[in-house]
Amino acid sequence: MRNTYTFIAVVFNIFLFSSLFAQVKSNVWLGGINEFPGQPNFGNYVLKFVDGNINVISKDLKMNFEGTMAVGVDSLGEILFYTNGCHIATADGDTMPNGAGLNPGDMADWTCPDAGYASQKGALALPLPGSSSVFYLFHLGISYETEKRLTYGPFYYSVIDMALNGGKGAVISKNNVLISNNNLEPFSAVRHGNGRDWWLVLPQYGTNKYHKILFSPAGIASVGDQIIGDSLACRYIGSTAFSLQGNRFGRYQNCKLEVLDFDRCAGVFSNPLLLPLPKHTFGGGGIAFSSDGNKVIATTQSAILEADLTAAAPQLDTIVKSPELYGISLGLMQYDPRGKLLISNMGRERYYHIIDNPDGNVDNFGINVKGAELGKFSVRTLPNFPNFGLYNLSNSICDSLGISSLTEKVNQGNMRVYPNPATNNLHIETTHISEGRITIYNSLGAIMLEQEDCFAQTLTIPVQGWPTGNYFLCIRTNKGTVHFSRVILL
Repeated sequence: MRNTYTFIAVVFNIFLFSSLFAQVKSNVWLGGINEFPGQPNFGNYVLKFVDGNINVISKDLKMNFEGTMAVGVDSLGEILFYTNGCHIATADGDTMPNGAGLNPGDMADWTCPDAGYASQKGALALPLPGSSSVFYLFHLGISYETEKRLTYGPFYYSVIDMALNGGKGAVISKNNVLISNNNLEPFSAVRHGNGRDWWLVLPQYGTNKYHKILFSPAGIASVGDQIIGDSLACRYIGSTAFSLQGNRFGRYQNCKLEVLDFDRCAGVFSNPLLLPLPKHTFGGGGIAFSSDGNKVIATTQSAILEADLTAAAPQLDTIVKSPELYGISLGLMQYDPRGKLLISNMGRERYYHIIDNPDGNVDNFGINVKGAELGKFSVRTLPNFPNFGLYNLSNSICDSLGISSLTEKVNQGNMRVYPNPATNNLHIETTHISEGRITIYNSLGAIMLEQEDCFAQTLTIPVQGWPTGNYFLCIRTNKGTVHFSRVILL
């Protein structure tokens, strides 16, 4: 019995941490518009990044995307819910209970429900740290001023519980105002140095104020401000981004770009570096860092700029321009799971552009114009994904939870367990697992089921009549690997 309890203690410890990350992935992107149903190039697409390839799937998502897109996925990359900033849909495309009416205001009245919300990279879904079913959707409102300049704000969060609505999810709290200011800029997120929590940052337009939000198992743990650097007040707002290492933050407008160092433990900025754009550039909007964090990259509508942050006096220089980009209007940028930068378009196009080598220079940057064919029209739509592969800040003062990139790999179980929560039957689908022993434990360590199985097809386990609560499912394969999943019975 002692060995059983020891095993369960180990399993529980694994799930305590792996549940933080099991539903956090960036391998699914959504988009597309259906203004003219049935016409060529109109409709929705799903991008899945598998084994270094982009798989493009045409699928009716019952939703138009025109800037805002966020998606929640399970541990196998299957869609749980998604949004276009107007409403939240279940995986089958139906409006989630209480999921209508996001981002209330004039912009939503003008664009929803027929179109999509126009806040580019304006939403991000993060699982509540420590929860197996609750997600927070962070979303940024927008409006137009009289001179037709896009303004951002307020900044909201809504809460989704996937344990409700028969496992399809329901919105339990909506349009909660985090920052009421209507003069904000686009937001970005980065993992806290403890490997579990998150920082979300929004600059305030026309000032040197940065709003910082800490997201933890308590939910919104804190909201604070910091005054630092230049008061950027260019006419057009671009974007923001953290470096993949999380130690640098970039803020971009159409006349200036600023880079700041960031402490992931304390959530504090330092060492602001102001980089004016070269003269005669036409304002754009995308910002990113090279994968090694040593360069900052920015797009104008007709060029790509870069600054070497290791230089004695960094400055933005044009490294890609016309005629290479003739007829192209560049938009925002986003890293994909392969480590490549994808660039959206300012208008309606059927492709993303790709930067194959973000660490390169003018000779080997690797711009691949129209490199990612979508098959459907996309309108300024990219996800706002942080670096989900970034965890603890090793050997730092806040590295006390034992969470690292290795933790996530524990629960990469190559299996899908559904519905979860379950009531009558539990279904198990596996990939790359042929034969093994399946064991289900209750929360006290008692074995509820143990049997040898062949996983050539979906396995169904009756659980009707089992007590409600948390269970741990374990598959030990004949090759010696072990895969886990937490199961909730209602």
